[in-house]
Amino acid sequence: MACLCRTLAVLILPTLLELSCLPVSGRVLLSPVDGSKSVPPDTLLQLSFEAMPKSLGSGGIVVKKSADGSIVDSLQLGKDVFTNSFGGRIFHDELVSLSGHTMTIHLHDGALKSGERYVASIDPGVLLGDDGKQFPEIAGGCTWSFSTREPLRHPKSDLTVAADGSGDFCTIQGAVDYVPDDNTFPIQIHVKKGVYNGIVYVGQGKNQLHFVGQSREGCVIQGLNNNSLNPSRVGRALFGVDANEVWLENLTVKNTTPYKGSQAEAVRINGEHCVMKNCTFQSYQDTLLLGGSVYVTNSLVEGDVDFIWGEGMAFFEGCELRALHDGYFVQARNPLANQGYVFHNCKLSEAPGVNHCLLARIDADRFPHSSVAFIDCTLASCVPPKGWEIKGTNSSGIQFLEYNSHDVSGNRIDVSSRIPASKQLGSLEAKVFADPESFFAKNGNWKPQ
Repeated sequence: MACLCRTLAVLILPTLLELSCLPVSGRVLLSPVDGSKSVPPDTLLQLSFEAMPKSLGSGGIVVKKSADGSIVDSLQLGKDVFTNSFGGRIFHDELVSLSGHTMTIHLHDGALKSGERYVASIDPGVLLGDDGKQFPEIAGGCTWSFSTREPLRHPKSDLTVAADGSGDFCTIQGAVDYVPDDNTFPIQIHVKKGVYNGIVYVGQGKNQLHFVGQSREGCVIQGLNNNSLNPSRVGRALFGVDANEVWLENLTVKNTTPYKGSQAEAVRINGEHCVMKNCTFQSYQDTLLLGGSVYVTNSLVEGDVDFIWGEGMAFFEGCELRALHDGYFVQARNPLANQGYVFHNCKLSEAPGVNHCLLARIDADRFPHSSVAFIDCTLASCVPPKGWEIKGTNSSGIQFLEYNSHDVSGNRIDVSSRIPASKQLGSLEAKVFADPESFFAKNGNWKPQ
C-alpha cells in the first residue's frame, strides 16, 4: 500500500498510476493505492496530481465498509468546523489540507478498524482549479478501495512510522495511541523519511517514548494549529507533550500557521526529563513552550515574539536560535524553584531584514524570578547594546546573565550598555551554569547527557 506524502519530483515519474477518477485530464496518485491490502488503520487519504490545485471547494468525502455499505466516516467541506481526537483530547483540525500537488484528508480518529475492507469516494467539487471551477483531474469524482491490516500484537517496544505505509503506522499519532496510557518501559518509535501531516498529542502516562527520525531534514511533522483554532496553551501547539521522559531526535517540526496568525507553538512540553536532539523547530510566534525539565542540543529554533518561553527548566547546548522578525528571543516565566533557561555555546542569528531582537524580556511584577543565562554564545548583530528588557519595578529577583558573549568573528561583545539589572558572570560562576548536571541538580539529579 502507499500512505504517502511525496515530492513533485516523485509525482511526475512515469510510474504514476491511472485511477478510478473519471473523467481524468491528468494522472492521479491515490493513497492508499486502489486495491491495496494490509494498510495501517491510522492511514490518511491522499490524492497527488501532476497539476497543482488552486484551492479547496465544497462537497463530500465518504468512507464505507465494503461488506455492507455502512458509512464509517462522512466529511463535508465548507460546513461545520471539523473536530477530531488526538490522544484522547479534542482539537479543531483541518479536515483537508493542501500542500503543493497533494491533498490530504484527515479522517476521524478511530474511523477505520483493523481487518476491514473500505471504499472511499470523493465528490468532484472538493478541489478547484485556477479558473475557480472544478479541478479537472477529478472532475468526475473519485472512488477506490483498500483493506486494513490485522491488529498489532501487544506489547511491542520497537515501532516504525512510515508515510509510505511500510511500517507499523502511517502517522505519528497512530504510534502514540498504541502505547498504554500508563506506560512504564522505553519504546522506540522510528520515523522513516516523509512528511507527516497533522497534530500530535502525547498525553499524561505516555512516558518513555523516543521518537527517532531517519533524517532531520527528511522527517517533517507539519500542520496548522494556533490559538485562533484551538485557544489555550494546551490546544494550540502542533506537537504537544504532557508525558515524562519523551525524546525527539532527528526530526523537523513545523507549525504552518502564517505570519501574524496568532500564537502557534511548534512544540509544547510539560514533562520531566525530556530531550530534543538534532531537531529543527519552525513557527512564527512562540515556537517552543517548555515546562518541566528539558534538554535541547544541536537543534535549530526559529520564530518570532520571544519564541522560546515557559515556566520550566531548559538547557540549550550547541543550538541556533534564529529570529525571523524584530522582537525577542526568550521569555522565561519560571518560579523561584526553577532555574529558567540556560543557553550554552549557542548561536543567535537573524533572517534578512531583522534589525532589533533583544535577548529576553519580562514583566518583573508578574514574573519576579525570571532567569535566563547566555554562556559562551555568538550573538547576532540585531541584538541591541542594552541587551535585555525588564518592565515593572520588582526586578531584584531577576537573573539576566551573560558570560563571554561574542560576535560571529569571535570578538567579545561590548556589554557596557547592558541594562543595570543584568549581570556579567565571572568564569567560575559561568562554569557552574554551563554544566547541565549542575543545572538540573534540583530536578532529581537528572543527567541528560
